[in-house]
Amino acid sequence: MPNYPTHSRWGRIGGAVVAIIVAAGLFFAFEALTVAVAAALAAGITTFAGAIYPDVDHHKSIPRRKAVRGFQGLTIVAIASAAALYWTAFVPLVESLAIQVAGPELPAPPELISVAVVLVGTFVAASLVDPLIGLITFRHRGWTHSVPINAVLIAIVAAAVWVLTRDLPVAHQAAAIVVVAAFFAGTLIHLGLDGEIR
Repeated sequence: MPNYPTHSRWGRIGGAVVAIIVAAGLFFAFEALTVAVAAALAAGITTFAGAIYPDVDHHKSIPRRKAVRGFQGLTIVAIASAAALYWTAFVPLVESLAIQVAGPELPAPPELISVAVVLVGTFVAASLVDPLIGLITFRHRGWTHSVPINAVLIAIVAAAVWVLTRDLPVAHQAAAIVVVAAFFAGTLIHLGLDGEIR
């Protein structure tokens, strides 16, 4: 079976080919050079990501480790952003909960307790990323290696992107859909190398 270097190499090759096709197709269809170039770059990247993604279901794989680090980073940024955006509402909530638990004499200022809650919550959430990926992917060569399941998932994501971009110019909307489709092209590269396409 091919390993990460093989999937990665063919993902880069596929990404380059898809980027050229996307750039040419969008430029000739819409004569929008900036959109064509941006979509080509994004499609090349998503093709590469799609070519390595199916192996996130293997606990010791490089894609799994990269996915865990990436999602842990996103988790930290999301929690920190939410805490910053809602800090003025969060501190009084933590203060009232702390008073219920510890009584009216708090051991530290409510702001410090709130920081501690955010840090502990962030640590716990980041620690749960790997087990959650394992729970979702279940086993190696499971649904992440299924063409029909990946096709359905990509169709759902493409439909969501279409809805979210409905107010944009058609060239931009088409570019967004093409970038999503490029991820599926990368997935097909991986599954083809693994002999999963029959």
